[in-house]
Amino acid sequence: MSQINRNLEELLENNVADFNGLHQLMSETRDISQGVFDKQVIIGQRVNTTYNWFKSAEGKQAMEYVGIVMDRNEFISQVVGDRSWFYELIAIGKVREESPNLISEYKESTENRSVRGCLKFIKNGGAESDEESESESASTTLMTFSAKAEALESEKGASLRLLSDGKIEGVNARSIEALEMLLAKAKEQLNS
Repeated sequence: MSQINRNLEELLENNVADFNGLHQLMSETRDISQGVFDKQVIIGQRVNTTYNWFKSAEGKQAMEYVGIVMDRNEFISQVVGDRSWFYELIAIGKVREESPNLISEYKESTENRSVRGCLKFIKNGGAESDEESESESASTTLMTFSAKAEALESEKGASLRLLSDGKIEGVNARSIEALEMLLAKAKEQLNS
């Protein structure tokens, strides 16, 4: 995790109660093996609350008042560091707030607990398949393509992954459009 801007840290501590102690809790989860999942769920709830404040009119006004200007990506980098981990924390934080019983069901169903495993468990309707988890762990990423939101002139970026089992993850209109745009530019460059 990157070092957070001190002004941003103070602003978040003063305006988002759940942010207080977030970095300390994140540090603790790196050092312990027992209870990591439970602490990560708490971190997720705190990150979700903090991010909601950042997106709110109140948050934007408070940041503007103290002279902090940043977009979502900079915020993610400052608060959590890793983008994919950030979105997993947001997802598990929402689950903790809206349906904590799903987390309890997941904890009862397995001893190997992880945020990603819990989110998959919930996505599969509470079913954990040994076959599915074995095939997922055997599959590796062979090729990745990603485009930032700025390149697509949209709010959200796009990505595609080719897996060793032949599946392609992330297939949607935006990711196909982004890949086609890149290939067209590559052909132009090759032919010039």
